[in-house]
Formats: sequence, structure tokens, C-alpha cells
Amino acid sequence: MIDYLRGILAEIRTDSVVLEVNGIGYELALPDRSVASLPPSGQEMRLFTYLQVLDNEFKLYGFLSREEQLLFKTLLGVSGVGARLALNILGTMEPHKFYTTMASQDEKALLKIPGVGKKMAQRLLFELRDKLPDVAAAIDEGSSEAGVISQVLEAMEVLGFGRNEVYPILRDLTEAGQLSERVEDNIKLVLQRNAQKPSR
Repeated sequence: MIDYLRGILAEIRTDSVVLEVNGIGYELALPDRSVASLPPSGQEMRLFTYLQVLDNEFKLYGFLSREEQLLFKTLLGVSGVGARLALNILGTMEPHKFYTTMASQDEKALLKIPGVGKKMAQRLLFELRDKLPDVAAAIDEGSSEAGVISQVLEAMEVLGFGRNEVYPILRDLTEAGQLSERVEDNIKLVLQRNAQKPSR
């Protein structure tokens, strides 16, 4: 089982990316929301993965966080939910929002997801009611790492910084375990790191 891949983001497509790892390009299908949060091509990144095997066809799915990967696997355990619908759910709602929707039994919110009708919404609410607490316990509570990074990137763009400037700093903070759950704290850290760069 391939748990994650780390490599260079070689190409960003409409609903997938190509990640080059040791000279091999892996195509991974991503949720729409994740595609919008990607760094520029050429940056190194890590994607958590799920490998689907159907007959003789192999398809890789990629996720920006462990949280998304765990939820994807849980959704596949629901009757009638395939990889495409699970991807639509993750593309519409971040995991924390999905858990909140399920906890509040918000059927109307589920109906806004492409491919989810009334029967499927009711099935999700019924079949996941005893499964989601186990998933939620396996991940950090509060904001997901991917969501925080996305918000910081957007905030820094408003301040006039390019993603190619900000993403490497966020990657270093993540790998050093210094990424905060608070967006404001991360913006301060990025500004401090950027100020410490040698002037050209």
C-alpha cells in the first residue's frame, strides 16, 4: 500500500496533478478544493494517497492531509459511495465541516454536494453515525493542516506575496513541526522568515 508520495509537483491539471518522484510521474486525482490550494508547479510537496484497483486498472487518489485520506477511506465503506462521489464530498467540504454537518444531521448541506440526492444523504447520515467518532479521534481536532496552509496562502496573496515565495516557508514550518493551528500566528512566522532572507 502506498501511504504517501513526496516529490516535485510537475503538472497541475483540471482535477488531478502529476507528482514526479525519482524520475517517475504519478498522476493523482484530487478533490477540487485541494487543487485550488496547490503551490505552483516545480515545488516539492507530499501527497497522502489511496490506490484503487478495478479489474486491471489502477488509479491513485491524492490528499493534502492525513485527515482527508482517512475520511476518503471511511466514505468508501458506505453503500453506494464510490471514489468519484467520495472525491466530490471532499471537494465540497473540508473534513471538519463534514463532521460538523454529520453531527448536526444537516441533510440540506449534504444535498448541495454534487451526486448526493436525498436517499444518499440519508444513507450517509445513517451509516456514518457510529463510524465518524473513530475517525475524528484519529486526527487532530480543530483546523486541518491543509486548511490552515490554504488560508495562509490566500492571506499572503492579499498582502502582495506570491505563492512561490510563501509555500516553501510553510513547507519548512510544517516539517519542523512549527505550523500553528492559528492562521494569524502562521502569517507572523512567514513574515519573520521572509524578513530574514538575504537581500538580493
